[in-house]
Amino acid sequence: MTLIKKESFVFLSLLCAIGVFLMSSAFQSMAYWGNDSTWYWVGVVLTYFLGLIGIVFLVLAIKRKTIENREPAFGMSIFRIVTFILLICGLLWTTFIIIAGNSGI
Repeated sequence: MTLIKKESFVFLSLLCAIGVFLMSSAFQSMAYWGNDSTWYWVGVVLTYFLGLIGIVFLVLAIKRKTIENREPAFGMSIFRIVTFILLICGLLWTTFIIIAGNSGI
């Protein structure tokens, strides 16, 4: 199997982590789309959903490794750790933006 096929869940998780950062800036501009904040909250929900999908992909990648009883290469272990950190930071950043937006900053 090729490396991409073996670690496809990790790559999908990384794409979700990048998407969380992109969506967190996009939903800020969605706050000005209408007369109320409906689109803002739609963007927030989509951002959190994308982050949770990324975490699910990462958990599936880890479960696949334990089912197959194989040890990942050092580079892929670091790649999983970096992806996890990006997902957590993206979700925390989104939460910060929500709190700052609601407090009027």
